[in-house]
Amino acid sequence: MGISFCKGCKNILPPTNSDQDFIECRNCGLKHKNKRNLISSEKIKRHPKKGEGAKSEENIYASYKHLCRKCGYEKAQIIDMGIKYSDEDNLIFLKCGKCGFSERIGRKVS
Repeated sequence: MGISFCKGCKNILPPTNSDQDFIECRNCGLKHKNKRNLISSEKIKRHPKKGEGAKSEENIYASYKHLCRKCGYEKAQIIDMGIKYSDEDNLIFLKCGKCGFSERIGRKVS
């Protein structure tokens, strides 16, 4: 699908699929030769639904032996979030390899 411009006033010519030989510019009235099939009919591809195909298998990084409290899966991924200040402990999470449930491990601060 292309865009045609008027040679006189440089405005965009209206697209058309008619059998007329000439198109008249709406702004200046100058006539131009009609380019046939300017408007095409193309099919829009269907987009997958939200979450469809995003997770087809278990987490490949889940290698640590840990029993998930939510689904009972036996492997988890270790995620170390680091520290903000030098006197804090690291934030370490265990993310389930099947359902994605995260548990914080380490020292509990009250």
